[in-house]
Amino acid sequence: MKNKLRTLLVWVLFSLLLQFGAYSLLDYQIQKVMQPAGSEPVALKLKATIPGNPLTNAQISYAKDYLAYTENGTLKIFNLKKNKVIFEKTSPPENGSGLGVLSYQWLPDRSTLLYFYADRSSKQSGSSQNTELYSLELPSSDDDTPPDNRLNKTIANFPAGGKIEEFVISTSTNLMYFTVKNGSAERLMEINVMKSVRTLSKSGETIDKMAASDQYGTLYIDSKLGSTQTIIAFDADKRKLISRNAFDKVLGIKAGKVVIGEIKNNELVKIKTITDRSNMTVSPSLKTEWEGSIPFKNAQVLVGGKGQVVVYDNQTAYIVTAGKLEEMKLLGDQNYISDDGAELIQMSGKGTSTFVELKPLKP
Repeated sequence: MKNKLRTLLVWVLFSLLLQFGAYSLLDYQIQKVMQPAGSEPVALKLKATIPGNPLTNAQISYAKDYLAYTENGTLKIFNLKKNKVIFEKTSPPENGSGLGVLSYQWLPDRSTLLYFYADRSSKQSGSSQNTELYSLELPSSDDDTPPDNRLNKTIANFPAGGKIEEFVISTSTNLMYFTVKNGSAERLMEINVMKSVRTLSKSGETIDKMAASDQYGTLYIDSKLGSTQTIIAFDADKRKLISRNAFDKVLGIKAGKVVIGEIKNNELVKIKTITDRSNMTVSPSLKTEWEGSIPFKNAQVLVGGKGQVVVYDNQTAYIVTAGKLEEMKLLGDQNYISDDGAELIQMSGKGTSTFVELKPLKP
């Protein structure tokens, strides 16, 4: 009897070990798909001449082969490999305040551009306008297939003349967040995977900056209610206090970290981080990663694919990597840096054309 029990226990243990190994292998394979090992941001050296001048709000696709920009109110997509415009979205004939393309953003992992478009509908009241969310899917830049322009959502009761100031996307959770400002009023809105739209902000609340976790969909915002400035996280429909320091501002989220900057007298003086979690604690301890002084007035800021913090204006880029600060002079009339922090886009207008040069962002 004892031998039979011993044999049964051995087989049970063996079966459990096999199951554990199978589940571990499956989990490993899923992680490889969700977070491909060794994937590096694309950085190219490339020159192109684009018809049109001036061009504004230039944004480059994740593969660095398409450039989105605005020219005279028209959104255009330029194929950098084939040197031609392959898509245009013009303003409506009745163009006025708040009409046309309001905002656009590339997805960080594919050649798809999301954009908001507004026009005036005869069915709309004078206090609202017809606003639509489109997804523009681009083929391989070597392919001549036309882009696929799809209407995803019509947003009801969008305030007439409202401007979209912030637009962030969490691709793994299919959550989109955007702020709409109309006069002194501001709304923070969310579009979920079911394409339902809801308002998240409180009455009278204004949002200066925000960032969304690509892993969990958690949204972090710089919130101002009255004279109180805080950083708030929207976690599972709950508002959680992250920082009550009025000088703290959200800079971005990458590599599993939420990056927060301390801004005093228009200078970035400290970079702090917290771990990006599925369930945020209230008032977590912030870890200081860097201290110093970087000009912050009228500056753009992003957190790159390797966790580096990039602060730049039209003349200089400041790059903080693993606590080390490097400085780089920028030479274009207009300078942009890709969202992954890998590519510098230098643009110089001449006559009716704009010369564009792409190169890796390296001090």
